[in-house]
Amino acid sequence: MKNKIYTIIGFCTLLVAVSNCKPADYYYGDYLKNGEIYYPGRIDSLTLIPGNKRAILRFQMTTDPKVKLLKVFLRNSLSSKQTIMPFDVASNSYGKIREINLDQLEEATYSIDVRSYSGNDSSQSVNTNQYIYGERYNLTLINRTFSSFDKANSALHKATFNGESNLPREGTFFPMQYTEVVYQKVNGEMMTVRITPYETKVNLQDIASPSTIKYRTVYKPIAQSIDFFYTSYKEIQYTK
Repeated sequence: MKNKIYTIIGFCTLLVAVSNCKPADYYYGDYLKNGEIYYPGRIDSLTLIPGNKRAILRFQMTTDPKVKLLKVFLRNSLSSKQTIMPFDVASNSYGKIREINLDQLEEATYSIDVRSYSGNDSSQSVNTNQYIYGERYNLTLINRTFSSFDKANSALHKATFNGESNLPREGTFFPMQYTEVVYQKVNGEMMTVRITPYETKVNLQDIASPSTIKYRTVYKPIAQSIDFFYTSYKEIQYTK
Protein backbone atom coordinates (compact mmCIF):
# COMPACT_ATOMS: atom_id res chain seq x y z
CA MET A 1 0.00 0.00 0.00
CA LYS A 2 2.77 2.40 0.93
CA ASN A 3 4.50 1.70 -2.37
CA LYS A 4 1.30 2.56 -4.25
CA ILE A 5 0.95 5.80 -2.31
CA TYR A 6 4.55 6.75 -3.05
CA THR A 7 4.02 5.89 -6.70
CA ILE A 8 0.90 8.04 -6.91
CA ILE A 9 2.65 10.94 -5.15
CA GLY A 10 5.65 10.64 -7.45
CA PHE A 11 3.43 10.54 -10.52
CA CYS A 12 1.52 13.63 -9.39
CA THR A 13 4.78 15.46 -8.67
CA LEU A 14 5.99 14.60 -12.16
CA LEU A 15 2.75 15.87 -13.69
CA VAL A 16 3.10 19.16 -11.82
CA ALA A 17 6.72 19.50 -12.89
CA VAL A 18 5.91 18.71 -16.51
CA SER A 19 2.98 21.11 -16.53
CA ASN A 20 5.29 23.87 -15.23
CA CYS A 21 8.00 23.17 -17.77
CA LYS A 22 7.83 25.67 -20.65
CA PRO A 23 10.13 26.19 -23.63
CA ALA A 24 13.20 28.30 -22.91
CA ASP A 25 11.82 31.11 -25.06
CA TYR A 26 8.27 30.93 -23.71
CA TYR A 27 8.36 34.35 -22.06
CA TYR A 28 10.39 36.17 -24.72
CA GLY A 29 9.64 34.14 -27.82
CA ASP A 30 7.66 37.03 -29.27
CA TYR A 31 10.66 39.28 -28.72
CA LEU A 32 12.90 36.84 -30.54
CA LYS A 33 10.47 36.70 -33.42
CA ASN A 34 10.59 40.48 -33.64
CA GLY A 35 14.20 40.81 -32.56
CA GLU A 36 15.57 41.65 -35.99
CA ILE A 37 13.53 44.77 -36.74
CA TYR A 38 14.28 46.31 -40.14
CA TYR A 39 14.87 50.04 -40.24
CA PRO A 40 15.51 51.57 -43.67
CA GLY A 41 18.94 53.17 -43.99
CA ARG A 42 19.19 56.81 -42.97
CA ILE A 43 20.68 59.65 -44.96
CA ASP A 44 23.95 61.12 -43.70
CA SER A 45 25.73 64.51 -43.45
CA LEU A 46 22.53 66.58 -43.54
CA THR A 47 23.00 70.36 -43.87
CA LEU A 48 20.71 73.25 -44.72
CA ILE A 49 22.63 75.90 -46.68
CA PRO A 50 20.88 79.28 -46.36
CA GLY A 51 20.30 82.07 -48.83
CA ASN A 52 17.87 84.92 -49.39
CA LYS A 53 14.52 83.34 -48.47
CA ARG A 54 15.68 80.08 -49.97
CA ALA A 55 18.03 77.25 -49.13
CA ILE A 56 19.64 74.08 -50.38
CA LEU A 57 19.13 70.85 -48.46
CA ARG A 58 22.30 68.79 -48.88
CA PHE A 59 22.96 65.24 -47.71
CA GLN A 60 24.47 61.90 -48.61
CA MET A 61 21.97 59.27 -49.68
CA THR A 62 21.77 55.97 -47.86
CA THR A 63 23.26 52.92 -49.56
CA ASP A 64 20.17 50.87 -48.64
CA PRO A 65 18.67 49.78 -52.00
CA LYS A 66 15.30 49.10 -50.38
CA VAL A 67 14.76 52.81 -49.78
CA LYS A 68 12.49 54.22 -52.49
CA LEU A 69 11.19 57.42 -50.90
CA LEU A 70 12.38 60.31 -48.76
CA LYS A 71 10.15 62.64 -46.79
CA VAL A 72 11.31 66.07 -45.65
CA PHE A 73 9.41 67.47 -42.65
CA LEU A 74 9.76 71.25 -42.65
CA ARG A 75 8.72 73.81 -40.04
CA ASN A 76 9.88 77.28 -39.01
CA SER A 77 9.95 79.40 -35.88
CA LEU A 78 7.11 81.64 -37.09
CA SER A 79 4.48 78.91 -37.33
CA SER A 80 3.50 75.57 -35.80
CA LYS A 81 2.47 74.32 -39.24
CA GLN A 82 4.54 71.47 -40.67
CA THR A 83 5.10 70.94 -44.39
CA ILE A 84 5.81 67.41 -45.64
CA MET A 85 7.68 67.11 -48.93
CA PRO A 86 8.07 63.64 -50.53
CA PHE A 87 10.94 62.88 -52.92
CA ASP A 88 11.42 59.71 -54.96
CA VAL A 89 14.81 58.00 -54.80
CA ALA A 90 16.49 57.34 -58.14
CA SER A 91 18.14 53.94 -58.59
CA ASN A 92 21.50 55.55 -59.35
CA SER A 93 21.53 57.87 -56.32
CA TYR A 94 22.40 55.47 -53.49
CA GLY A 95 25.43 56.61 -51.52
CA LYS A 96 25.73 59.84 -53.51
CA ILE A 97 25.44 63.48 -52.50
CA ARG A 98 21.99 64.92 -53.20
CA GLU A 99 20.81 68.51 -53.14
CA ILE A 100 17.21 69.71 -52.93
CA ASN A 101 16.27 73.33 -53.60
CA LEU A 102 13.87 74.89 -51.10
CA ASP A 103 12.32 78.12 -52.39
CA GLN A 104 9.88 80.75 -51.09
CA LEU A 105 10.94 80.39 -47.47
CA GLU A 106 10.28 82.81 -44.62
CA GLU A 107 13.02 84.72 -42.85
CA ALA A 108 13.10 82.47 -39.79
CA THR A 109 14.83 79.52 -38.17
CA TYR A 110 13.92 76.29 -39.93
CA SER A 111 13.88 72.81 -38.43
CA ILE A 112 14.30 69.97 -40.91
CA ASP A 113 13.67 66.27 -40.32
CA VAL A 114 14.37 63.72 -43.06
CA ARG A 115 13.21 60.10 -43.05
CA SER A 116 13.85 57.27 -45.51
CA TYR A 117 11.03 54.89 -46.46
CA SER A 118 10.83 51.34 -47.74
CA GLY A 119 7.16 50.55 -48.14
CA ASN A 120 5.59 51.29 -44.77
CA ASP A 121 8.90 51.03 -42.93
CA SER A 122 10.53 54.29 -41.87
CA SER A 123 14.10 55.07 -40.87
CA GLN A 124 15.01 57.01 -37.78
CA SER A 125 14.89 60.76 -38.26
CA VAL A 126 17.90 62.86 -39.26
CA ASN A 127 17.53 66.55 -38.41
CA THR A 128 19.16 69.96 -38.68
CA ASN A 129 18.35 73.61 -37.96
CA GLN A 130 19.34 76.80 -39.77
CA TYR A 131 18.34 80.46 -39.91
CA ILE A 132 17.16 81.63 -43.34
CA TYR A 133 17.93 85.26 -44.17
CA GLY A 134 15.85 87.97 -45.84
CA GLU A 135 14.83 91.64 -45.64
CA ARG A 136 15.42 92.01 -41.91
CA TYR A 137 19.01 90.92 -42.29
CA ASN A 138 19.42 93.17 -45.32
CA LEU A 139 18.26 96.20 -43.31
CA THR A 140 21.16 95.73 -40.88
CA LEU A 141 23.81 96.12 -43.60
CA ILE A 142 25.89 99.29 -43.80
CA ASN A 143 27.41 100.75 -46.93
CA ARG A 144 31.06 101.75 -46.87
CA THR A 145 31.79 105.43 -46.31
CA PHE A 146 33.22 107.51 -49.14
CA SER A 147 36.03 109.79 -47.98
CA SER A 148 37.40 111.85 -50.88
CA PHE A 149 38.87 111.84 -54.37
CA ASP A 150 42.60 111.34 -54.67
CA LYS A 151 43.73 113.58 -57.55
CA ALA A 152 47.46 113.53 -56.84
CA ASN A 153 48.03 111.76 -60.14
CA SER A 154 46.32 113.90 -62.78
CA ALA A 155 46.28 110.97 -65.21
CA LEU A 156 44.51 108.61 -62.80
CA HIS A 157 42.12 109.90 -60.18
CA LYS A 158 40.96 107.61 -57.41
CA ALA A 159 37.96 107.37 -55.10
CA THR A 160 38.99 106.85 -51.48
CA PHE A 161 36.86 105.03 -48.88
CA ASN A 162 37.31 104.91 -45.12
CA GLY A 163 39.17 101.87 -43.87
CA GLU A 164 37.19 99.15 -42.12
CA SER A 165 37.92 98.44 -38.46
CA ASN A 166 38.26 95.06 -36.75
CA LEU A 167 39.09 93.23 -39.95
CA PRO A 168 40.22 89.63 -39.46
CA ARG A 169 43.31 88.23 -41.08
CA GLU A 170 42.93 88.01 -44.87
CA GLY A 171 41.56 84.64 -45.90
CA THR A 172 39.35 84.47 -42.80
CA PHE A 173 35.62 84.84 -43.40
CA PHE A 174 34.26 88.37 -42.99
CA PRO A 175 30.60 89.19 -43.79
CA MET A 176 31.50 92.24 -45.90
CA GLN A 177 32.57 90.76 -49.23
CA TYR A 178 33.34 93.75 -51.44
CA THR A 179 32.27 97.25 -52.46
CA GLU A 180 31.05 97.74 -56.01
CA VAL A 181 31.75 101.12 -57.66
CA VAL A 182 30.08 102.08 -60.94
CA TYR A 183 31.17 105.06 -63.04
CA GLN A 184 30.94 106.33 -66.62
CA LYS A 185 34.00 106.44 -68.87
CA VAL A 186 34.70 109.23 -71.38
CA ASN A 187 33.48 106.97 -74.22
CA GLY A 188 30.10 106.53 -72.49
CA GLU A 189 30.79 102.98 -71.33
CA MET A 190 29.75 102.09 -67.77
CA MET A 191 32.58 100.62 -65.73
CA THR A 192 32.23 98.50 -62.56
CA VAL A 193 35.14 98.12 -60.15
CA ARG A 194 35.21 96.05 -56.96
CA ILE A 195 37.39 96.52 -53.90
CA THR A 196 37.67 94.22 -50.89
CA PRO A 197 37.22 95.41 -47.28
CA TYR A 198 41.03 95.50 -47.07
CA GLU A 199 41.29 98.07 -49.86
CA THR A 200 40.45 101.77 -49.65
CA LYS A 201 41.07 103.17 -53.15
CA VAL A 202 39.31 102.67 -56.49
CA ASN A 203 41.04 103.57 -59.74
CA LEU A 204 38.75 105.72 -61.90
CA GLN A 205 40.44 104.99 -65.22
CA ASP A 206 39.17 107.24 -68.07
CA ILE A 207 36.29 108.59 -65.96
CA ALA A 208 34.02 111.15 -67.60
CA SER A 209 33.83 114.61 -66.05
CA PRO A 210 31.47 115.71 -64.74
CA SER A 211 29.72 112.45 -63.90
CA THR A 212 27.93 110.56 -61.17
CA ILE A 213 29.54 107.66 -59.34
CA LYS A 214 27.40 105.17 -57.45
CA TYR A 215 28.51 102.46 -55.06
CA ARG A 216 27.12 99.73 -52.83
CA THR A 217 28.54 97.14 -50.45
CA VAL A 218 27.94 93.41 -50.72
CA TYR A 219 27.65 90.96 -47.81
CA LYS A 220 27.25 87.29 -46.97
CA PRO A 221 25.80 86.37 -43.55
CA ILE A 222 27.87 83.17 -43.37
CA ALA A 223 30.57 81.75 -45.61
CA GLN A 224 28.30 79.00 -46.98
CA SER A 225 25.46 81.35 -47.97
CA ILE A 226 24.23 80.71 -51.51
CA ASP A 227 23.23 84.37 -51.95
CA PHE A 228 24.80 87.79 -51.61
CA PHE A 229 23.01 90.68 -49.89
CA TYR A 230 23.35 94.27 -51.10
CA THR A 231 23.06 97.70 -49.54
CA SER A 232 21.28 100.42 -51.50
CA TYR A 233 23.42 102.45 -53.89
CA LYS A 234 24.82 105.79 -52.78
CA GLU A 235 25.77 108.49 -55.29
CA ILE A 236 28.62 110.99 -55.35
CA GLN A 237 29.43 113.68 -57.92
CA TYR A 238 32.78 113.77 -59.65
CA THR A 239 34.54 116.60 -61.50
CA LYS A 240 38.17 117.03 -62.49
